[in-house]
Amino acid sequence: MKTKNNSQLLFIFAFLISGLFLTALSVKDSFSQTTVDITAANDNTLYEDANGLTSNGAGQYFFTGMTAQSSIRRGLIKFDLSSIPKCAVVTSVTLKLHMSKTISGNKTVELRKLSESWGESTSAPGGEEGFGAAAEPGDATWVHRFFDTENWGRDGGVFSTTVSASLPVGGVGFYTWGSTSQMINDVQDWLNDSTSNYGWLLLGDESATATAKRFDTHENITSANRPVLTVTYNLISLNLTSFIEGFWNGTSMISDTARVYLRNAASPYAVVDSSKSVLNQNGLGSFCFFTAAGGNYYIVVNHRNSIETWSKLPVSFVNGVSTVYNFSTAANKAYGDNLILNAAKYCIYGGDVNKDDIIDASDVSDVDNDALNAVSGYVKTDLTGDDFVDSADLSIVDNNSLNSISIQRP
Repeated sequence: MKTKNNSQLLFIFAFLISGLFLTALSVKDSFSQTTVDITAANDNTLYEDANGLTSNGAGQYFFTGMTAQSSIRRGLIKFDLSSIPKCAVVTSVTLKLHMSKTISGNKTVELRKLSESWGESTSAPGGEEGFGAAAEPGDATWVHRFFDTENWGRDGGVFSTTVSASLPVGGVGFYTWGSTSQMINDVQDWLNDSTSNYGWLLLGDESATATAKRFDTHENITSANRPVLTVTYNLISLNLTSFIEGFWNGTSMISDTARVYLRNAASPYAVVDSSKSVLNQNGLGSFCFFTAAGGNYYIVVNHRNSIETWSKLPVSFVNGVSTVYNFSTAANKAYGDNLILNAAKYCIYGGDVNKDDIIDASDVSDVDNDALNAVSGYVKTDLTGDDFVDSADLSIVDNNSLNSISIQRP
């Protein structure tokens, strides 16, 4: 009996410890993400009006639903996402609004992704704002995206048939939409292409009269009641400086594409993620990684006709922070000091034309043949990036072949 009790106690203890461990992992994962609160950049109301003469660009409120006089109201809202890095992978999105006046009970309010741009100008109705004010140039109205020069594709706004989120809205108070997969997709789309960020239309119950709801805008005098978009995202990115031997002339580098791999810090150094970007005239490229989690990885640079080059040691990547690494400042920034000093910059070796990880006679032969035939264009035997294969390219590959330059890796 005593042995059985001890076994039970040990089991319970192990269970509790494992639970604490899983909880700790969960907390760690939540800390590895970044969450930002963003206030609305623009909001407005579309007041049903066949002539499109009414708006509320600078008012404290915007509206949804239908009034007691059978007139439809639709809200517009948009957020500036420029504070979120371009490499971000969105994992959660919520929208919090304060509903400050109602003439009805619970009514569903939907978010619909807008398909056209729209404006917010200086129209400012007084009082409760339910009937709007005369539209000012640049305001969105029932007819116009921008009063009074650009019309919607159809009156009442052009928006997706897909519901991004919906929520029953009852009495006065705060309401939060999301997070939903469609809201996440919407925000991710806007991050990937900021020119498509037209925001959401708030669609209330338009099936009956007296369903209108009034929400507070980003101009509301009570700052705590203004709209807030909360976005949580993962971010693993690299700002890399790497010069290509023949492409760097001592003043600037001819820009070219490179792929960067993140490899595990321990043997067999498996590839965890990769990203392709352009190394610009300053040797700088920004690389986004969408699979890797925070951790320590070797940075591996692969260019179309250069020796693959590994970082000296594994480099720390922290979720939400862009890692910075510069190969050009010292030979020991690369594994095996595998860089060449060229005009005050340490560069990756050029000349691995056939990408077999060594610069040898076969590479020399390829460049020599193309030089004899005056080959031009974006070709792998062009080691200087000037779109011509000539003696300058042959000199680079010949020197590196004589020195038996090859990949250096753990």
